Amino acid sequence: MTLAKHHQWLQVGAGLILAIWLPASILRADESTSMFACPDTRDVRTVLLHWIARAGADQAATEEVLSNWSDDAELMQLSGEQLLDLLVDSFARVDPASQRLIQSTWGSGPLEEVVYDGLRDLEIYRCHVDLYRARWLTQHRYYDEALEIYNQLSPDNVVDPAGLFFYRAVCQSELLQHEQALDSLSLLLDHTLEVPSRFRTIATILQKELGGRSDDGLDHVSRMMSDVGRRLDLGRSGKRVQQREEEVIAAIDRLLEQMENQNQQQSGSQGGNPNPNFRPSGQAAPDSRIHGAPGKGDADLRDVKETGSWGMLDRQEETRAREFIQRQFPANYLDIISEYSRRIAEQE
Repeated sequence: MTLAKHHQWLQVGAGLILAIWLPASILRADESTSMFACPDTRDVRTVLLHWIARAGADQAATEEVLSNWSDDAELMQLSGEQLLDLLVDSFARVDPASQRLIQSTWGSGPLEEVVYDGLRDLEIYRCHVDLYRARWLTQHRYYDEALEIYNQLSPDNVVDPAGLFFYRAVCQSELLQHEQALDSLSLLLDHTLEVPSRFRTIATILQKELGGRSDDGLDHVSRMMSDVGRRLDLGRSGKRVQQREEEVIAAIDRLLEQMENQNQQQSGSQGGNPNPNFRPSGQAAPDSRIHGAPGKGDADLRDVKETGSWGMLDRQEETRAREFIQRQFPANYLDIISEYSRRIAEQE
């Protein structure tokens, strides 16, 4: 199967032609039975130049865009990502809003908003500016915002379907949407032509990793805590963060309950008795053991201070506990726990 792009040309105004970017439909039932690829760069150039003409660009800007799209052999060598960059750069040379958007991507954000009105509402512009924005958001870990954009885009309507599938899978994976991420990776690896080697390599590794993931266990809790840490790093503290925090607590409670049940089962199977004073009837107690409870059971009160130490542990035991956590848990586990506890204390 091959990817087809259809363009409909309409005569308008003073001899200008408006290009309408239409989705492919030939030999296509759904995404799982299609093959996607970059469209012919000459078609992209034709649509772009008519958009430039309708935008009323001056001669200097138009000639500058033309020079960047003049070499067919060079254009044929561009990847989907490079073609997307060239397309958005061409928009920016004649459109101030596009230029401000590109300039905002040079820093850490936030991105400049683009209003899709007039010619900016045409698919050739809107779809590629959206994909450009979503890619930046993904690379800067704004996975929720990026995924909202990806879910509105069709691989038929962009020059970089491989990038759409790859970055969408990254967002879905980071947001713990395992099944959706596997679907995006399958579309990338099995239904997309001309996939960059780095995309294919990373996607293959991620696909294998996702196949072995489960929705419980310490690994899952660690990923949820990492997601909370990422959101806090980005200054997010709204309902999504609070919901994820509640999911972390619930998951930890389940793990503790499972561990307690396992310990009880093991104690029962070994026939042990937790009461150290228990002895069978008629069996004498060892002379060295002290029995009874002559005292009242009162313990000495201790002055517990907020010194930053772990409960009643001395420094040596605290060091051992930290070393154990560092061996058993991810490297950032202690930092995430500290940040999480601090945020909860501030809320209280």
